[in-house]
Amino acid sequence: EKMDNEVTEQDISAGDQQDERKVFVSRIPPNFNESSVKRLIETELEENAVINVSLLYPKDDGEVDQIRDESLNSQDKKDFKQSSLVDQQRHRGFAFVTLKDASLRQRALDVGKIRGGSKITSTKKFTIYLRPVVREDEAENKEICYLWLNNRCPYGDKCKFLHKGEGGCTEEKESSVKAKKKCFAFKKGKCKLGDNCPYSHDFEAVNIKEKLKNRVDSEKDCISWKTKGKCRKRDKCPYRHDESVLQAFLKKRKRKQGCEEGEAGKNRQPLSIRVYGLNYDTTEDDVKEFFLSCGPIVEITFPKFEDSDRSKGYCGVLFQSPKAVAKAIELDGKELHGRWLRIQAGKMYLRQWEEHHMGKEVMSSKNETADKQLVGEFGQKVKRRKKHGYKE
Repeated sequence: EKMDNEVTEQDISAGDQQDERKVFVSRIPPNFNESSVKRLIETELEENAVINVSLLYPKDDGEVDQIRDESLNSQDKKDFKQSSLVDQQRHRGFAFVTLKDASLRQRALDVGKIRGGSKITSTKKFTIYLRPVVREDEAENKEICYLWLNNRCPYGDKCKFLHKGEGGCTEEKESSVKAKKKCFAFKKGKCKLGDNCPYSHDFEAVNIKEKLKNRVDSEKDCISWKTKGKCRKRDKCPYRHDESVLQAFLKKRKRKQGCEEGEAGKNRQPLSIRVYGLNYDTTEDDVKEFFLSCGPIVEITFPKFEDSDRSKGYCGVLFQSPKAVAKAIELDGKELHGRWLRIQAGKMYLRQWEEHHMGKEVMSSKNETADKQLVGEFGQKVKRRKKHGYKE
């Protein structure tokens, strides 16, 4: 508190010492300037309430600079000058604000603190504090406890500052003795420690086993009702169908469904697309140029025929962001080299794709051989004999 309140005569000029319109503003963030402080105070008080705002900046020490220049080489001097220029542009975190009249100064001191951002559009808020200017000749005021003046000193008689004038301390909360926890063994009716037990025995002990033995079926909860929320026996069931048990089950099921939906919503969006229907003369550079407007491309999977080195008619493209994938999907149905493209989100699993097509070719070749009619030596039709013992 003293650091916020104490200001020496060296920090203010002799002409401003008797100015009763001035307040001391502390805890000013580094990104704040004079206009930011002025705007915050005027929004709290009234328009054109502030005449002048003077932020305090660090001072240069000539002797220290001379010693430092002797000890540093040329490169270090350049680096230090750049860092010192940056430090000189930063203020010390407090300022003196001159208001229009003494009534506005009193209103500002009553407010005490103002919260806001460095700009009107800033979302991050900071708190600056408004305090009276304390001179060096007011030595007694330095020793007075600031928390005492605001009726919230928690230290009482142990406080190292003076409790003088109107003020007060916060009421000390009585240290409440923690209640002992109940003894679990005594609850079952078999605590062996007796009076030496560190836990509480101030309750009626119940033998749970005997209580469960003597309990009637109508007092027990139906397992199906408790775990499934329904029972096939309905009114014929000998066990209890309590409404509170049903509500607890429904609440648990609803929470579980919500968790599953949340986990499903957290699935990562794909960064790859699959492109079908390419012209055989289309090259990898053509595909890259076609999707260039969507966003930066990381990788293109472009399968080719080994003999002719031409495109197989499909490819995969990997982007940097899901937004680029969304833009690429919007190009579905567009034309490239006379062919309408079909674009889908997801990875191109090349091996599965080729195996699928190879399987189709094998099946078609089998069908062709089956359709062919066998002809005998003299041109007669011959039936195909089934082969046993192994698969073709």
